[in-house]
Order: sequence, then structure tokens, then C-alpha cells
Amino acid sequence: MTLHPRHFQIKIVNPSLDLTSRARAVPDPLQVSSIFGFDSGYVRFYTESGDLLFEEQFHSENITGIKCQSQHNPRPDLSPELHPEELYIHYQSNVCLVSGQQLFENLKNLRSQLARVQAKGSPIEFKGVPLSVRKWGFQDQSSVNDVAVIGLNMTNTFDHLLTASVCGGFEAKYRNTAPNSTLVLAAGSKPFLGYHYALEGVTQPVLSDVAKAVASKLKSALPYVAYVRLSSRSFSGWLTGAKSETKEVTIAMHPVENMALRFGLCDLRRTASEIFLSPSKKLAAVSDSLGRVLLIDSYRGVILKNFKGYREAQCAFLQVPDERKSKHRFGNKVATFLLIYSPKKGTLEIFTVQQGTKIVTFSASKYSKLLYITHGLMGFTTTSKSRYVCQYTCVFLDNDGQIREISVPFHFALAEKSSIRARDIHLHKKLRQLIKTDCPSEVDLDKEIFHICTELKTVELRQQTLEMLLNHERISAEVLARCLQHFLDDPAEGDAQSTFRVLCTNAKSVLELYLFAVSTSCEAPENDNNADHNNKLNLEERDLQGLQKLLDLATATQNEDRNTPRVRFSSYKNFPVSSFLWCFDLTSADEIGLKPDTEELELLKSSEVLFRDYISGTRHNLSEFSSALLVSRVRIKDLFNLAIHYWVFRSLDISLNLEQDMYNFLQVITALGRMANKEILADVETVGVSGFWGDIRETLANNARSFPALMAAMLCKHVMQRDELQDLEDNMELLTKEDIEWSLLIGKLEDISTLNLVLGFKPQLQRPVLPKLSHEKVDISLKYILQNGKGSVSELTARWLTTCGIGPQQIVLNDKIISHAFDLFHAHACLLASANPDQNQDISEGMHLEMIQQVNSEAVFKYLNLLKQQFPYSLEVNNLLSNVCWEYALAWRRDIKDLSNLRAALQCLKEVPDKRVRAGLFQLMWNTHLKIVLEASCKLINKVGKLPKERLCQQDTGLSDKEIAEFIEISTDFLDSFLDTLQSEPDLPKPEVKFEPLFENSGPLALIELAVQQKRADYGLLHLHYQLCVVLHMITKFNVKHAKPVNNLFEPSLAGFFFTDLQRQQDVSWNKSDVRTNSSREQFLRKIITSSLETVTLDDDGQVYCKEHMEWMDKCLMLTRIWNLNVDSFRRYQIILLYMSGYDLVAQDLIPAVDEPELLGEDLLKVAGNRLGQFLSSSVNLGENIAALSPMLSRYIDSLNEGSCSPSNLTNIKVLANQAKNCIGESQKELFKLAELLLDACDTLEQIRDADANNA
Repeated sequence: MTLHPRHFQIKIVNPSLDLTSRARAVPDPLQVSSIFGFDSGYVRFYTESGDLLFEEQFHSENITGIKCQSQHNPRPDLSPELHPEELYIHYQSNVCLVSGQQLFENLKNLRSQLARVQAKGSPIEFKGVPLSVRKWGFQDQSSVNDVAVIGLNMTNTFDHLLTASVCGGFEAKYRNTAPNSTLVLAAGSKPFLGYHYALEGVTQPVLSDVAKAVASKLKSALPYVAYVRLSSRSFSGWLTGAKSETKEVTIAMHPVENMALRFGLCDLRRTASEIFLSPSKKLAAVSDSLGRVLLIDSYRGVILKNFKGYREAQCAFLQVPDERKSKHRFGNKVATFLLIYSPKKGTLEIFTVQQGTKIVTFSASKYSKLLYITHGLMGFTTTSKSRYVCQYTCVFLDNDGQIREISVPFHFALAEKSSIRARDIHLHKKLRQLIKTDCPSEVDLDKEIFHICTELKTVELRQQTLEMLLNHERISAEVLARCLQHFLDDPAEGDAQSTFRVLCTNAKSVLELYLFAVSTSCEAPENDNNADHNNKLNLEERDLQGLQKLLDLATATQNEDRNTPRVRFSSYKNFPVSSFLWCFDLTSADEIGLKPDTEELELLKSSEVLFRDYISGTRHNLSEFSSALLVSRVRIKDLFNLAIHYWVFRSLDISLNLEQDMYNFLQVITALGRMANKEILADVETVGVSGFWGDIRETLANNARSFPALMAAMLCKHVMQRDELQDLEDNMELLTKEDIEWSLLIGKLEDISTLNLVLGFKPQLQRPVLPKLSHEKVDISLKYILQNGKGSVSELTARWLTTCGIGPQQIVLNDKIISHAFDLFHAHACLLASANPDQNQDISEGMHLEMIQQVNSEAVFKYLNLLKQQFPYSLEVNNLLSNVCWEYALAWRRDIKDLSNLRAALQCLKEVPDKRVRAGLFQLMWNTHLKIVLEASCKLINKVGKLPKERLCQQDTGLSDKEIAEFIEISTDFLDSFLDTLQSEPDLPKPEVKFEPLFENSGPLALIELAVQQKRADYGLLHLHYQLCVVLHMITKFNVKHAKPVNNLFEPSLAGFFFTDLQRQQDVSWNKSDVRTNSSREQFLRKIITSSLETVTLDDDGQVYCKEHMEWMDKCLMLTRIWNLNVDSFRRYQIILLYMSGYDLVAQDLIPAVDEPELLGEDLLKVAGNRLGQFLSSSVNLGENIAALSPMLSRYIDSLNEGSCSPSNLTNIKVLANQAKNCIGESQKELFKLAELLLDACDTLEQIRDADANNA
């Protein structure tokens, strides 16, 4: 048995691997298997290390070749079609098809078995599953040297009827639809190329063939030892019972299904040797024995091209996509090229398959190899899109071992008439590659760029090249100007020439403006007349005062916040010309404008190139600059916007000579205004108000740097008044309108500038009260303030205050200090003299001297009060505290685990002075933030009956068990404060909410307006929710268990009201409880009273601390009254528990509050009896002490249930017995007598104790 001369290697991907979920774009194969075909017909699969995985004999003939088909093409990006995975084994008379799904699953299992066997070190014994295959036989063809399975042939109705008529004659019967058949091409002789068709469906096999096949499968299923195979003679003898000396029996194979040879390409003198399929399988290249290569249509059987003189040719197909992006639904164009390597000639030639023309011929060694990869990774289990793209589907293996890539440009597939375009494409790619690589010198690069531009002939490629040069930062302005001038002097023919000429003209104009701006030869010396600029900057007195005020504020904030990082921009000297040109729209034939989507940084750099030297005072040739601007044909409005953009966004250092820069900027915008005078006049005649200046005002209003925008607005107003309308003597009405518009804008910008400067200061408190929040930076402009409505200033200021953790009481105190004109010394005098009763009342409410001193010492209040002067209504204390509260609530919703933010929100809410606003905020807080989380927590506790473990809490609410307990505590406090607010404001009128004139009819409603508009909540419904929260708080605090607390502690009629709209008026009544509900309530409250005793503590001196217990007892008694339970019984229960725990002093103080002392006396007597019994059981002289008791008392003590009582001495027992006696009274004679007997027993025991002590 010898190896076949050719072997094939297939890369197999683990079937369990989903390639679509891999993060890597090109996954590596997890398994690699090599397939070998033998002359005996056996096919063997080996691992990389040479271990045999699997073998099977599908047919008893020589194997001619092995091919395979993967689910995805090697280039799925170019050929996305899906195919069934199959392995094709070519025998001399048939082709065997093995299903890939079954094969690769089998190989995977065998590899796993092999790994386990090798790990154990035992002999390699494992078995595989026999494969089910299909065998298609050839008929009516003399010899077959190579086969190619094309795939399913979808025949149309006409071809089907034509075939039936030709094959069967006139009387032939035919089906209505063509049967599905698979096309197989067979290369050989007689015919030269046969078209075989295998009908889908399995023919019925002969019974004897079935029996032989079963015997063959039994043999294959038995375990075997690798490399040692049982001979067929011994196996067949064992199976059939014959002697071993009998003649060898041939193993039965799978039956062969003969294919029908419908037609072929006949050439009796030649023999086809090999078939090469294209990736799409629509084309095939067939080589023969006499040096021909035929390019054939695979489906129609038509010879497209005949190539002669290629003996022993090796062929391949190469797909090349078009680099240009296409919007067609089928994607980009793909060209296919035919590669023919002739070892005899030593050449590698490339042809186009569309025209069959030769593109290029390479010389090659006669001992090389052209490798053509026709399949990709195999073993896919899904039909999802493959991310694996074969990098090289066709490579050339040279005789020296080097692997060479074959790359063909797409434009070579174009027709001959496009050869000029193909040449230009080649030059364009050459230039692009040249720009990307590092050139030895800039001079050589400029020469090569200009040379290539002069060689371009087509308009399309000229435009692409120009766009590439305009967008590349390595291109110098000088060579770009030369190229533009060449394109204008040497126009090309084409439909797009007019558009291209517009592009060149506009680019040249803007480029000349750039060269003028960066040049230094046109600079003029500074004129002496410009020395006294201060007298020429004549602004209005009001504007100067407002500007000086803002400058002082900017200086103060800058000194207090020197550590704030500043944004610094690089010099415009490093700004490439391509970025400058990219900012302009160069496609318009009328005028040049800025692109609307240009980034802020690019605009700043471009404006810096044009205006920096003139604003800084380096250059003064404004007349030449104006001429250059006019020649550039750039819109004056865009130039004005660029000048304002640079002035606003440049680095502002208030310590420099700002007034000098303002004068220089005034000169620039004056020159631009004179250039735009015609445009202003045109707007005046048609509109009545200048549209030019209106656009400038809109630009300034939209700017986030309001302080430089304010200075620009003042200067623009000055220009408008002095120069722009000086010739309009009859149009003073227009001047008045413009003046009003500018004055309104300047006033608004002053307010926004103050807001920007103050909020830009980072406040730091010495002692923060609330948590510090962090917020994203907001670019505050006049447009932003107006769009966000009346509450925007309040919201921004509240965010600023939350960054430093300021307390709500300090905000209220600061407001009172402002309203009463307090300062530190005046407050101290008021405290000493008490002269003003109103101020004394404010002081008694919390305005202590220390707190006033703290408020006056903090810088944040200084700037807050400055903002209050600009925005008195927006920053009124109710409005401000409401927004601070809301910011903390929003911070909690973003991170519900951080409950400190929720506590801070509630703390701010409690301090809102106006009760109507406070009640509305309570409703907004409840509906927006608390209701959902509290409802989820309530459902969870009601389902479990107690506070669940952390995992279940996290699953249902997002909070841990401890966090739920804390959240319910905060919610209880929230509802309690809500109830107090409702009680204190029964029917108060709505407060009048005012805002500054700036916000007239703009934006959405403010938070305080929403709060005032809220309807009054139903008190009974709110109190019902408060009861629920108190119950949940008790359960989570003491971790008590009570089954279905919501259902068992509340009536069914009330349970439906939970978490409904609080504004709905409901008939909530607590007088309809049944016996079962009351019993459950009593049981629950007793559990809480018992658990609350754990909060009572003792210090080292024996002092009892029971404040927390008393607070919980008050809550229990509150629920007792609401639920109409017996309050006195719970008081007695509390007193008894305190006595049993040993807190006698606390219990004695509570006895006067009991309404029925007789019932309490009986319970106290039981406690005293238990204490006495416990004392006797622990005494040394038990017999002598028991003898001191009367029989009646002894029987009473024995009848008591031994409860858990804290140890007590005789004195305390005697006091307790005396207290019980006083409570019982003489009406209950038996109990009264027992109390007297217990007192006598205590006296007797004391005497015995004293006697023992004296004897000792």
C-alpha cells in the first residue's frame, strides 16, 4: 500500500466554537487534520503530530484526488454565499461525498479520545463512528482525471422542457417542474469535459448490497489499535464462519448512484487534466495535455476564452474589490482575474476574465508552485456571518522557498477606453503612497507632488487628488498653490470640469488669504498715532461700570482659584494649511462660506491665523488686510463670526492690557463692518432691523464664554452707533431699535457673565454639612439659560452649592442675614441688648452667634449673595433649597445604595420655609423617587414575613438588607415630616412665584412652579402609608418575623389603597377591624415591645438609658390608638417586661400612667412571686428559708410559671410586692392577702439573713 502522490490539508474549527462571538477578527484554527488518500481506496486522517485519528475505505479503487467545500468562501466579504460543508473523494469511476457536519463531529470525538488515552499512557485504542456517504458514478465517459462539484443546478422551465424533449423525443413524458440535480464537471477524455447531473433523492439499493454494507459497518465499529489493522481475511472468516484458508472476500461498499451525462465538450485528440473553479463557481479553467487552458462557463458549458501554449499549466482565480465605496445594495464591484503559471515557459501571466486580455507577464522559476486556496475554515455549526477572511487566496511559492503575494489593482479590469483613467488611478495611488511614507526631504516631496499633478488627465482623478492634497497636513501651501494654478491653466475635458474649476478657484482664493495672513513681509511698523488708544475707546458709562464690576469679580475668583487647570492651545504656527482650508465650503460658485459642522477647535485655529496678529497689536495694515479679505470672496458674515470666535475663545488673561486688546479688536470689527455696509443697508430696507447685526447678536447669545462675549457686544454696539449707520440721517428710528436690541443683549450678558464667573469658582467649606456631589461641566450661555427655562439659574446654582456640601440651615440663615441687614457685630449687639423683638425671634429660631460668624466667614456665601443681586427671584430661599433638595434626590437615584444623599435631600426639604412649597415638594419626591423603591421593599417583606437575606434583597430592590432597613427608616421620617407639613398648612393660598424679566415666556416650568401646582394630598391616605412605613421600620429594625404583615395587620379594604395617588380623596377608616386582624396586631406590637427592650442599656454606675426604647414604645402606642386597641394593656405589658428585666426604677415611673392598676397589681404580684422563688432556689439554707413561707404563699409560688426574671435582692422584691399590694387594693382580698404574706415572708427572710450574718 503506497501513499498517493498528492495530499491535502484541511483546517478544522472546533464545532463548539461560535466564530461570531469571537472578539478577534481572524481566529486561529483550533484543530488541524491532514488527509491522505491511498491506492487501496482508504482515507486516513492524521493529527499534526502524526497520530492516526480515523480511517475508512469508501471504495476499492485508487484515489485520484481529494477536495473539500467549506461553508464560507475564503473571502466572505467578497463572496458571502453559503455552501454545505462537504468532502469530495475522487476515485477512478466515481466521486464520494462525505457530509462535513458528521465528519468533523467524529474527528472532534476521536481527538478527545486520543487525548485521554495519551494522558493515561495506555495503548492507543479508540473507535470512531462509521460515516454515511453518497457515491456518484460516472458513465459514458472514457476516463476521468479530475472532478469539480459545482453544486445544485436550478434549471428553469424552458431548459427543463428542452432537455426532456431532446432526450425523450416528441412522445416523451415530462414533469411539470424540473427535478433538483447537482452538477459535477469531470475532466478527462471522450468527452473532454463531461457535464454530469446527479438527481437529488436516494435510489432503492439491492438487498444483497444492504447486507454487505451492514457487515462492513460492524467491522468498522469494532475497536482497533492504531497502526495495526486486522486483515480482511481473518475478519471475514470470523464473521461468515468460513475457514481461514478460504478465498479473500471483498468488503461490501456503499452503492453507487450513476449520474447522467447530459452533454460535454468533445475533443478526441486532447485529454483534460485538471479543473480550477472560480470562487463564485460560475467560471472554470480547464488545462489539458497539449498546453491549452480553456476558460469555461461552468453552468452553460460555453468556452469563453482559449489560451494556448501553457503546458502543465497551474491556474488560479483572484478576486479584487473596488476601492471606491458604492451605495449599491449589492455592495462594491468585484473584479475577477485569471492567473496562469507555465512551468515550461517560466512565466506567470494575469488575464481579465471579462475581456480575456492579458494584463502583465512576470518571469518566474520553472520549479515554483502557484497555490490556490479554494476553501476556508471548516466545522461551523451555525450559518452566521464569518469574521474569518483569508488574507491571501492566491500566493506564489518560489523555488527558493519565498512566498510572494500577488496583488492586482482593480482598474486593470476596466475596458480599454478607460486606460487613461487607469493610468491616472495608478498615479493617484502612487501619490497617496508617497505622502504616507517618509520622504527624505520636503523639497523632493513637493517636486514629486507637482510632477504627478501635471501628469493627471481626467477630471475625476484630478479632483480626487486635489481633495487628498487639501486634506493632508504634510502638504505645504506653496506646492498646493502651484498645483491649483496648473489645474486652472490646463483644464481637462469632462462633464465635471465646471465643478472642478469652481473648487480650484475657491481653494486658490482661500489659500492666498492664508498666505497673506501668515506672511511677515507685509507687516507695517506701528503708527505713532495709535499711541493714545484709551481716548479712542469711548464706551457708554453704564457699560464701563458693568465691565469694571465683572473685571473685579473675575480678578477675585482668579486669585481664590489659582489651582484650577486652564486650557492652553498651541500656536497657530503649527496649524497646517489643510486644516485651514477644511473649515471652508469650497463648492459654491457664488461665495465661500464656513462649513456648518466645523469643530470649535478648528474654528479657533483658523480665526487665530487671520486675526491674532491684528488683535494683539503685532500688525496694523488693516487696509491691506481688508483688500485681501475682499479678494478671497469669503462671506463677510463668516469673517465677522471668525473674528468674534477668536475674541471669545482666546486665552483671556485679565492681568494684561485688556483695554489695548479691546481697541485693536474694535479696529478689526470696524473694518469688517465697513466691508459689510451694503449688506446691512439691504437688510435695513427690507426688514426694518439689521439682519446682519441680528445674526451677530444671536452668535454672542449662544456663546458659552459670556464675559468675552459681553465685551464683544459692547464693541459691536459701539461700531454700529459710530460707523455703520452714520450715513443714514433719515433713519434714526432704526438706530433706536438697534440700540435697544444691543442694550438688552448687553444687560442679559452681564447677568450670565456674573453667573459664569461665580459658578466657575470652586467653593471649599471649612466644615461641610452634607455630602459633596460632582456634576458634569455645563457650558452656560444665554441661549442655554433661555432654553432651559425659569428654573435654569436655580438649578445651576443648586448644583454649585452641592459641590461643597453646604447645609440647608446655613442657606436659610444667610437669607435672613441679608433680609435683616445683619452682620456679626450687629447680631452680637442684638443678643446682648435684646432691643428688637423681631430679630430676637429670628435668633431664637437658630441664628446663633457662632453660626452667623461661620456664614459670614465662608466665601461661598459672598458669591451667592452677589448672584442674588442679579437673580433675586430665581435664588429666593424657597426656590434655591427646593433645587438643592432635588439635586440630592437625583444623585440618590443615580446610586440608590448611597443613602446619605437621600438623607441630605430630606434634610433640605425640611428646611424649606414656605409650607405650601414644602408640601408640593414632598409629593414630587414621593411620586418621583421614593414610591417605587418603597413599594418593592414592601412587597418583598410582605412575601417573606421579615427582612430577607442580602441576595434576595439585591435581586428585588437593588439594595442590601441593611440598606433596606436604613431606607425604610428614612422613608418613615419622610412621611412623618410630610404629615406635619399637611397639619400645619390646612388651606394656605398659593404663594406668588416670581422670576426675572429675562425668563419671560421661555422654557419649561421651574421646579418650584411644579411644587406649587400640586394638589393637596389626602391626609388619611398619607397617614395610612405612614402606618405601613412604621410597621416596616419595626420589622427591619428588630428583625422580627410576622407572616404577611401587610395582609394581617391592615384590613383588606385598606390594603388596596397602598401606593396609590396621594391626591385622590379616599374614605380611609380604621374602625372596621375584625377579631383576627386585632389579634395579629396585638401579637405584632408585643413582639416589638419585647424586642425594643434590647435597646435599654446600663452604664458602669448603674444608670439606665432607655430613650430609644421609649421612642419605640411611643410609636407602638400611636399604632395602638389608631388601630383602636387597648392602650392600657400594652402599658402594663411594658411595665411587666421592665420589672422582669430588672429596670425597676424605669417601671415605677410608668405605673401612674396605667388606667387599671388592679390588673397591673396581679401581674406585679406574679413577678414578685417569681423573683422570690428564684431567690429561694439560689439561697444556701434552702430548707430554713422555705420554712419562712406560709403554705398559701408556697402553693402560689409553685403555681407560677417560671419565667425569665433577672436576679433580684430581698429589698427590691419587697418594694415590688409593696407596689403590687398598693395596685391591688383591698377589693381583691385573696390577692391582697397573698401580697401581705409575700411581704411578711420577705421580712422573715431578712431576719434570717441578719441572724446568719451576726453568727458569722
